[in-house]
Amino acid sequence: MENRQHVSFFNLISHIFKDVLLPQFSQFALYDIFFKIVSAVILGPIVAWVSRRLLSAAGYQLVSNEQILTFVFSPIGLVVFAVGSASTLAILFAEQAGFIFIASHSMAGRPVKYYQALWHSLKKIGTLFELGLLQIARYTVYLIPCIAIGGIAYVFLTSGHDVNYLISERPPSFWVGAVTAVLLAAGAAWIVVVLFVRWIFSVPICMLENKKPADALKESRLLMRHDFFKITSTLAGWGLLAVVSSAILIEVLALTSGFILESLGGNLKIIIPVTGILLAIHVLFAAVASSVGFAIFWLLISHFYADLRARNGLPAAVYPEDTGLRAGQASKKRRILWVAALAVLAVASASSYALIENMNIGDRVAVTAHRGSSKSAPENSLSAVKRAIADGADFAEIDVQETADGVVVLLHDTDLMRVAALDRKIWEVAYEDIKSLDAGSWFSPDFKGEPIPTLGDVIDAARGKIRLNIELKFNGHEKDLVKRTVEVIKSKNFESECVLTSLNYAGILRVKELDPELKTGLIVFKAVGNIFDAPSDFYSLSSKIVKSDTIRSADRHDKAIHVWTINDLKTMAYFIELGVDNIITDYPAKLVELLQQRADLSDVERLLLKAGNWIKQ
Repeated sequence: MENRQHVSFFNLISHIFKDVLLPQFSQFALYDIFFKIVSAVILGPIVAWVSRRLLSAAGYQLVSNEQILTFVFSPIGLVVFAVGSASTLAILFAEQAGFIFIASHSMAGRPVKYYQALWHSLKKIGTLFELGLLQIARYTVYLIPCIAIGGIAYVFLTSGHDVNYLISERPPSFWVGAVTAVLLAAGAAWIVVVLFVRWIFSVPICMLENKKPADALKESRLLMRHDFFKITSTLAGWGLLAVVSSAILIEVLALTSGFILESLGGNLKIIIPVTGILLAIHVLFAAVASSVGFAIFWLLISHFYADLRARNGLPAAVYPEDTGLRAGQASKKRRILWVAALAVLAVASASSYALIENMNIGDRVAVTAHRGSSKSAPENSLSAVKRAIADGADFAEIDVQETADGVVVLLHDTDLMRVAALDRKIWEVAYEDIKSLDAGSWFSPDFKGEPIPTLGDVIDAARGKIRLNIELKFNGHEKDLVKRTVEVIKSKNFESECVLTSLNYAGILRVKELDPELKTGLIVFKAVGNIFDAPSDFYSLSSKIVKSDTIRSADRHDKAIHVWTINDLKTMAYFIELGVDNIITDYPAKLVELLQQRADLSDVERLLLKAGNWIKQ
């Protein structure tokens, strides 16, 4: 047994792969497939339904953006966070439990079938939920000091100036904050890693020893206390090896697929089925790579668990009850599982066929210049809007706030420090006090004397040349921003040439109360719940949360998706292929040129581009 303690990393991985995974590969694979089906069809929807019911019971349709922090620390928010996090962990634990169940019984000379592992994993879902809830509570308690220190530091360091000024000019307080953030993040990461490894055996203890979650956490900590570094380095090493090797193999497969597609010529009747085959190969490879990666990770945990028990003079851990199902029960459960699998496969095939049949090969993307052409002229200025017109943008996105005397002006930050070197908040100054300020020299001497424009000034410059995306910036001191903005738009008869957006959903609803015909868009960078439960004419989403399923959901709801802020050609092309309706960028000329180039492509070439994007996903 001592020899096993000193086995090298690669010999250990080889042992796990050849002696544990391969002999039971069919059972591991079938378990993984059926568990994913159960998770996708039953467990996942249940968690989503419970979360929505909790939100609805608290009077929320959607919690987004700056509301999230307030919501999370409210009583109902804590409940939603705890239930959602614990449910997610329970599903992950249940998947892990099945692999451990098969492996441990195989190593003990009592092999079991995939359906037995699935049955016992699902029977333990309540215990695993309790384990997840207990872990979340303890993670939170340990992380409270980091969260508290981070919050206090943020409030203290940003109390004097707008955060955008700190990021742009980087005064000493910025570096103090940056160092504090790095140290707190490192501390929080270390806490999470230490707790994760301490509790690494809690799932097999609950599953195989039938112990309560609190006892499992305690026993896990005691069991591995002398092997912390060895276990941590081995698991981290495997994680790194799996990610790097998978990335290399996927890139090789992508290059090979690209070569095959390019060599097929222009016959769509050949390209489309070949594309489907290549996509299937990519999906299969990604699924196998993911399953093998996680399987070996969990089997390493099983190996260490069995090894440490043996070294401590404990017998091999197997399920204390009879794992066998009566013949009739086993046959019936297998039939149910296979019928469910075939049904899911049929639905997936039908969906894939519908996707190909309804695929729009052409591009449908509009171009929005972020704060005007803000890399060519000062942001939120008349010059930036005029440059956006010259660049060929469809929209200019601008930010509006109120002055102390209620004039709607263009300004992103809460203060004037970054753009005009005036250390005053926008709600503290009258328009007469700022209209002669130089808001251009900070960008370039060429724009010296550039004024802070009013919304009316920009509408006059944009009329008939470019549409405006007017973002309502709520700073907590506005008096009647929505009403005054709508009044300016209506007084200029500009309703059909603009849309209004905001991070603040109440502000969007207020616009609709004043004028139901005005088009509005909800800006979202993070959300709890389904964004489509918050009615809006369109949704302006951070690029970090826009996925292919987001686009499909938007299409089902007949809603447009705007994505922000995209500045490099590769990412622009990715979102064009994904099917977004509008890309917001600091470089509109670059995006316009890309779209012009794509307009010259043939249908076959566009199809190849879409296939490439699917493969990358």
